[in-house]
Amino acid sequence: MIIRQANIDDILNIVNLEKENFISPWTEEQYRYEIKENEFSKTLVVYDGDTLVGYLNYWLIFDRGEINKICINDKYRRKGYAKELLDIAFKDFEEKECLSVSLEVRVSNIGAQKLYESYGFQVVVIKEAYYSDGEDAKYMIRGVF
Repeated sequence: MIIRQANIDDILNIVNLEKENFISPWTEEQYRYEIKENEFSKTLVVYDGDTLVGYLNYWLIFDRGEINKICINDKYRRKGYAKELLDIAFKDFEEKECLSVSLEVRVSNIGAQKLYESYGFQVVVIKEAYYSDGEDAKYMIRGVF
């Protein structure tokens, strides 16, 4: 397994995995922007040989972090890869002295909510009809590091 920063060559693999796992996937153009142009963005990828196991996109905006996307290939779920990606991001948040980290998660995604709670995230508010299919999101924040 290799975990590293994503580059342009990873975009098609990321977009394909994104399409398989999200109702409203980000586009190739959005990931190109995140990887090449957005100075606040970081995208990590995990590979098993040539197979993309998963990825994490997050932002470091001065003194706060935001987790935007995390996705693990179905065949590799529940093996600790999401945690490995989050551990790297949280080390980055700590080094940059972030005061808080936030994210949105579908109310139906209980597994992800439990993972985030294990990192100290707490629900602040429910964002009604947040997703394009009308599902609500839990807005979660983790405070000072």
